[in-house]
Amino acid sequence: MGGMNKLKAVFGFWAAGLTGSLAFQWTRPIPTQLKVIHSRVYAQALTLAGLGMAGLISWMEEGKAGPEPAPKATGVN
Repeated sequence: MGGMNKLKAVFGFWAAGLTGSLAFQWTRPIPTQLKVIHSRVYAQALTLAGLGMAGLISWMEEGKAGPEPAPKATGVN
């Protein structure tokens, strides 16, 4: 997965989290400013959790591949 695809996935996860938390907050009887602030905080927490999971998965996949062989000193394989 390329770097840009990961960024798009993170942005999509954040946008979905913000939309979902806004929808939830809109049902609560609090001022609109607090609804927006709470929604941003919840979306950021979800995004951090998603980034942590993606990093953990990436780290676990790296460990399965095994170490790369060291290049030869001559530069010729």
